[in-house]
Parts: sequence; structure tokens; C-alpha cells
Amino acid sequence: MSNKNNRIEYISLASVVSAIAVVYLHANGCFWNFSHARYWFTANIIESVFYFAVPIFFMISGAMLIDFSKKYDLKQYFSKRIFKTVFPYVIWSFIGLAIQIYYLKSINVGDVNITYIINGLLSGKLVGVYWFFIPLFLTYLAIPVFSYISEEHKKDILIYAASLAFVLNIFIPFILTVSGINVQWTISLTVCTGVLFYTLVGYLLHKYELKRNYRLILYILAICGLLMHIIGTYDLSMAAGKIIDTYKGYTNLPATLYSLGVFIFIKYDLVKLMKFDFISKIVHFLDFYTFGIYLIHWYLLEFIIRLFNISNTSIIYRLFAPILVLIMSVVIIYLIRKIPLVKKILP
Repeated sequence: MSNKNNRIEYISLASVVSAIAVVYLHANGCFWNFSHARYWFTANIIESVFYFAVPIFFMISGAMLIDFSKKYDLKQYFSKRIFKTVFPYVIWSFIGLAIQIYYLKSINVGDVNITYIINGLLSGKLVGVYWFFIPLFLTYLAIPVFSYISEEHKKDILIYAASLAFVLNIFIPFILTVSGINVQWTISLTVCTGVLFYTLVGYLLHKYELKRNYRLILYILAICGLLMHIIGTYDLSMAAGKIIDTYKGYTNLPATLYSLGVFIFIKYDLVKLMKFDFISKIVHFLDFYTFGIYLIHWYLLEFIIRLFNISNTSIIYRLFAPILVLIMSVVIIYLIRKIPLVKKILP
């Protein structure tokens, strides 16, 4: 397998894995209802194990988009982003609002006005699980700044920005928090704040090879990050009687170490499974549906709960409903894409 083809294969695999992880995260929503009951023990594990989904999504965006200026101009770049993500986001936000009002009965129609809708769209909270679209759109706005850096300096500048952001925005704040040192840390690298860190690192890990020794070190750190997330969250939350997020957060150290490790593992090791023809075909088939799965999976999870009158704390639901939702999503997306004009809402 050539290096070029390997990259295409592992990006497809990473996209499918992260989409599956997102469905598992949302099927495991009972995590956010803290309880000393047994279900919360497993919910904490599932939440932590699949937490890499959003970071990897942004890493894929960086890997695929930062070099866009080599393929097309700025106008084409934004045109593609608008039709592929912004337009579907707006349409499905309105669909989701209608479902919440008339099917789920979770929103009172009397509370909905133009201000409510605008605030919901701008915050990504018209449909709660769509929150990630807003940082995604902001990332799209930032990417051209990095894309137009000359090739001569791009690698050094991005490594510098990502390294400094890791130290100032992630590592030091975490150490200060867990150590209990009473210092108000206000120093951060704003040019690489939030999920933009993952976008830059995703590009660097995609563009440049990582030696095996470094990969092994990062695998160990990833395991440490996962264990910190699971054990730290469990111990602190059990003691406090509520969810304590000291070890949580996508730009917190545990998630950062874990997500980087998962991305690297997919690129260099898990991708080897793609040499099996049937696995490669399944992955490339599902890759065509991943964005659609992001858009519609939550509605299907809610539908299953009501159809089967099952509790969202059920381990059966949390482990097997995502599989059913993935199958249902593919069927629904396939059918919608067969309808002219309507197919544009599920690109």
C-alpha cells in the first residue's frame, strides 16, 4: 500500500470510527445524570472510552483542509464549506426544533420566537448535539490563515503554535487544577485556542511521519490519559455526589493525550485491518455516510427509546442501540439521497 493510499485509507477509517463513537456517546447520555447506582459506573467508562470522537473529527478536518490552497481558491473553499456543512446544519436545526416541539414535547412552542431561533443557531443549541458545528465553523474561518503560510515555513510555524498551545492552554492549566495550586492562569495562545489545537495537530500528524519510538511513548501517554479520565472522574464525582469535570473537557490534558494516541493508532496500526478486502469495503461504504450519521443519529436514538419503551440507563440500550441506529441511518440517508433537491440536506 503506497503512503498516499495509506493516508486516504486511514482517514476514511478515522472518520468511520469517530462517527460510531459519537453515536455511542449520545446513546450513553445517562452519564450526565449522576447517580451512585451501578449504571453510572459503566456510563463513566463508556463516556471516557469514546471521548476521542470530537477531537478526531477536528483532526481530520485539519488533515484534509489546511492544504486546500493547493487545490482551489478561497472562494471555492468557502463555497464547499457552506454547501457541505452550513446549509445542512441550518436545515437540520429547524427539523430538530420541530421534532423537539411536536414529537419529543421537550420544547414549548410558545417559547419559540425569532430571538430564540437566532440564539439557538448561533450557539449550536437549537439541537443540543449540534453544539460542535459552531467551533467547526470558526475552525473553517481560521484554516485559510494557516493554509496560505509558505511551504518553506509552514511545518515550523505549525509545530511552534501547536507546541506552545499544548503547554500554555492545556498542560499548565491542568497541572494547576489537579495540584490545587491557587494560581489564576490567564496566559494562553489565543491563535491556537480550543479545538483549533486539534486541527493543527491533525494536519501535522497527517503530513509528517512519526517514528515508532515516539508512537510508543504517545500510546503510553494515551492510556494514562484514558485512565485519568475514567478514574479521576469516578472518584471525584462519587465523593462529591455530582459530576466533577476536573478530568473532563476536550481541551483538557486527559482527553488530549488519549485522542492524539487514538488518532496515531488508527493511522499506523488499526489501518492495517484495511488490507482485508471486506473490512476495506465496509469502511469506505460507511465513510460516505458519516456526516449524515452525525446529523440524524440523535433523533433515531430518541425514537428507539420511545418505540421499545426502554430506559436510557439500560446497558442493553447503550451497547446495542448504536448498532441499530447506524443501520437505520445508512438506510434513511440512502433513501433521502435518492430524492432530487432534498438530497442536498444530507451531503
